[in-house]
Amino acid sequence: MDARAWWWVGAALDLFLLLPAFYMAIAAIDVARQSDGAPFAVAIATLFFMLPVFCILAPLAAWRARSLGRRPAQIATLLAAPWLYALFLVLFLFFA
Repeated sequence: MDARAWWWVGAALDLFLLLPAFYMAIAAIDVARQSDGAPFAVAIATLFFMLPVFCILAPLAAWRARSLGRRPAQIATLLAAPWLYALFLVLFLFFA
C-alpha cells in the first residue's frame, strides 16, 4: 500500500476515535471539577484530555511526513499513535 492510502485509512480511523475521545475527556474533566481539584483527578483528566489532541495532530503529522517522502511504515506508525495511547488509557483504567 502506498503512503497516500495509509494516510487516508489512518486519518479515517483517527477521526472515528475522535468522538469517544472527546466524550472521555469531557467526563474526566467533569470528574476533576467535582473532586475540587484533587491532584490525582487533575492528572487523570490531563491524560484523557491528550487523547483528542493526539487524534487531531496525528493525521496532520502523517500528512507532513507523507509530503516529505517518508516511508509508509513511518506514516502508519504516526497514525497508530492515538490508538496505542487509547489502549494505554484503557489498560490504565482497568489496572490502576
